[in-house]
Amino acid sequence: MKEKRRHHYRITDPVRFFLFVLISIMIIVFAGYSVIGASDAEASAVRTYAQVVIQDGDNLWSIVERYNPDANIDIRDVIYEIYEINDIDADDIMPGDTIFVPIY
Repeated sequence: MKEKRRHHYRITDPVRFFLFVLISIMIIVFAGYSVIGASDAEASAVRTYAQVVIQDGDNLWSIVERYNPDANIDIRDVIYEIYEINDIDADDIMPGDTIFVPIY
């Protein structure tokens, strides 16, 4: 059976080796950060909310249209967000209640 030779590597220039290791670590960290940061970019966007007191005849659809008149948004998504933010259902809304409405 043939015996495998072990290679012994020697660092001939420690400064060059240190720079190689440092740059390699930086590339790995920045690549990982950009992958993780890209998915969190939308979630970390600052959102503004309006505090709204429900009046007689108000519904969530009209409230979203009133506070986001020029926004190119799907009102159903905003209504769902209102449910999530305020921890409510459509049946829970009564005149005099206060809710938070996202502003886009």
